[in-house]
Amino acid sequence: MTRAFTHRGVRTGLEENTLIAFQRAVDLGVDHLESDVHASADGTVYLFHDETLDRVTTASGRFNDFSDAQLAQVRAGGQPLCTLDMLLDAFPQALLNLDVKDEHVIGPLAELIERRQAHGSIALAAFDTRRSAAVAALLSKPVRRSPGQRDMVLIWLCAHLFGRVPHRLIRDFWAVQVPLKQGVIPVATPRFVRAVQRAGAQVHVWVANDEPTIRLLAARGVDAIMSDDAELLVKVLGAQA
Repeated sequence: MTRAFTHRGVRTGLEENTLIAFQRAVDLGVDHLESDVHASADGTVYLFHDETLDRVTTASGRFNDFSDAQLAQVRAGGQPLCTLDMLLDAFPQALLNLDVKDEHVIGPLAELIERRQAHGSIALAAFDTRRSAAVAALLSKPVRRSPGQRDMVLIWLCAHLFGRVPHRLIRDFWAVQVPLKQGVIPVATPRFVRAVQRAGAQVHVWVANDEPTIRLLAARGVDAIMSDDAELLVKVLGAQA
C-alpha cells in the first residue's frame, strides 16, 4: 500500500511549513509529514525550506542570522514560524521526514532528537548524504535516513544497468526519495522501484500533484508519495486501496 506524505503541509498561500499547514494535513488523515529544517542564530531548529526569509515571509535576509526573538515577529502567509519542538508537541504520533538544509542545523537537530528521545519519530534526508550522516553520528540510537544526490545516482545506475542494487549502497537507508523524472531522465521507473525494494529499501517519490501521476506511481508500487495537494493524494490513494 502506498502511503501519503504531505510536502511542507497543506497551504493556501505562503504558509508552508507552518503549524496550521501541517494541521490541515493531519486533519485529512496524513501522518507522514515532510519538511525542511534550519537553525536560528540561537540554535533553535525551525521548519523552513529556503536559505533566506525573502520568498515566503514578511522579513528578508539569511535565516541563520536571525535570533529567536526576531523570528517570533516574522510571519509566513500570516502565520508564525514553527519550531521542530512545536511540531513534535502537536503531532506526537506523526513521522517527520526532515531535510537537513545546511551544516548549521546539524548540531542543534541532533541535540533536539536526543533531548526529546525522538529517534523513532524522525527520518533524515539531505541533498548531501554527509549532512544526514553527521546528525546520525551524534545520536545514541539509529534513525531512519535516505540518501543524498550522489548516492542516489549510483543506486539509480545500478538499478537500471544491472537490475539490482548492491547491499552496500542501500544498507544505511530505510528509503530512497526521488522525483519521477530528473529533467527528461526517468528516475522512478518500474525497474528502479523493483530493484530498490528487492535490496530492502522503500521508494518514496516527490512531488506528485496531479491524479494521473499519483495513479501511475501507485500502480508501480512505490511505498510513499509526497504531494503539495494532500487532499487529492489521500482521495486517489484511498480509491486505489
